[in-house]
Amino acid sequence: MRSSRFVPFLAFTLVTSPSTFAQQPLPGSPGPPGISLLEAVRSTLQKHPMLRFQQQQVEISRAVKQQRSGDFDMTLEALASQNRANNPLTEADRNLAILEGFSTENLATNLTTVSGGAQRLLRSGLVIGSHIEMNRTTDNSQLVSGANRARLTFDVTVPLMRGKGREVATALETSAQVDVEASLFSLNHTIAELILSAATSYWQYLASLGQLTILTNSEARGKEYVESVQTLVEADKLPRSEINQVQANFASRTAGRISFEQQAAEARNNLGFAMGLGPRELIDLSGLSDPFPEGERLTPPAVSPDSIRSAIEEALKRRADYLSAEKHRESAEVLRKYSKNGLLPRLDLTFTGGYAALQDGRRPDEFLAPLFTGARGPDVILSLNYSFAPAKNLALGRVAEAEATYQQTVFQSADKARAIANSVATSITAVYNSISRLQKTREAVAGYQVALEGERDKLRLGVGSLTDMLTVETRLTDALLDQVNARLAYALALVNFRFASGTLVDPAGTAQSLERELFYSLPPGVAHE
Repeated sequence: MRSSRFVPFLAFTLVTSPSTFAQQPLPGSPGPPGISLLEAVRSTLQKHPMLRFQQQQVEISRAVKQQRSGDFDMTLEALASQNRANNPLTEADRNLAILEGFSTENLATNLTTVSGGAQRLLRSGLVIGSHIEMNRTTDNSQLVSGANRARLTFDVTVPLMRGKGREVATALETSAQVDVEASLFSLNHTIAELILSAATSYWQYLASLGQLTILTNSEARGKEYVESVQTLVEADKLPRSEINQVQANFASRTAGRISFEQQAAEARNNLGFAMGLGPRELIDLSGLSDPFPEGERLTPPAVSPDSIRSAIEEALKRRADYLSAEKHRESAEVLRKYSKNGLLPRLDLTFTGGYAALQDGRRPDEFLAPLFTGARGPDVILSLNYSFAPAKNLALGRVAEAEATYQQTVFQSADKARAIANSVATSITAVYNSISRLQKTREAVAGYQVALEGERDKLRLGVGSLTDMLTVETRLTDALLDQVNARLAYALALVNFRFASGTLVDPAGTAQSLERELFYSLPPGVAHE
């Protein structure tokens, strides 16, 4: 009867296959030349449409600000007109004209008018302006020689109630400027989100490649086992039933490899999508060149309540989305105060001063002469203008809308702070646990490698079994896969903590600089155990 255990010679044939665990590259170590993590991130920031969308939002907010600043632009106006009127004369008027020395059936009057003015709303709420008007009148009766008149006025309107003060007058402009700052923070938050997405996809694709390598090598060893056992069975040195176990083992490994091939393909497509690549560029996506960050020998970050509380406080100073929410709250507060001013009646004091002059003549220079000669004294007008709406429905509605909008921004800001606190606490704990997990998976791999060598030694001595060796090798393969998952978890924990703490980008920066160290280390100042 043939024994189910191997004799030393047969065991030596099985365990000395060319594909051994010692020959596998360490999962997550640098591979052949390919795309680096920074290259993937730069591609994302150059090509991703969401970033272009958010940049246009910044341009929109700037355009609105420019419109609000236009309220304080000087307004100029000019008018030139020539009017000729023929008025029929009554018989009495004709007779009177004859007595005065001329005969005519109608009075022909020519009026030439040139006027201009300027007005400007100051940011203090005052309205200043000036107006000039010059005209020349000639007719075929008493003004044959022409009469030139000029009037120059200056006026200042002072709001005494509604619209009074710089805070009210510039409220819309101030709100628009704050919205510009909010949109810049939102743009930088979008950049941080895209960097997070690209880095996450990069690490996931790297992990899938590492796991696929492990399973491909495992499948190759399974095939070699089948061939070796088949040879031994045909040589009548093993019972034919032994082939079933290795064939089933090989089929299981092949199924696992096929499953991870699909996962790798999906991870590759996800990376290309995150990078903003088109369909053709996606096909040409090469391998990856950057390894996972090393964390097995790092000191874990402190996760005490005080340490987490400190990390949250720092995150609230740097998270662009929270700063944007605070800016929106600030803008809404400005508009809330502005709307309350609309409840006041309008009471404006207007002072107008100027002079008028008259000069005869029909020459061009005599048309301008009244501006400089012939004035008979200043004109002064002082007026009060009062108006109000008794029901105040429009003003009350605007106040209610502004108040509700402000309260919304307060709640949004508070909820954003709560979410950030949660993400910081979760991500720093994830970093802490992932470092511990890395250390344990390394110990598990080392332990199973020793155990596998022990099973091989047993086979060489003829006291082991194929089943025991395959079982231990499967556990080692699982441990290697778990080690890749642990490295992925650590890499993701790092970049997620960077994102949660607001240290991926400069929240107020107009240009962002990226360094590889962002994805391989904790932010400076993080407390360690």
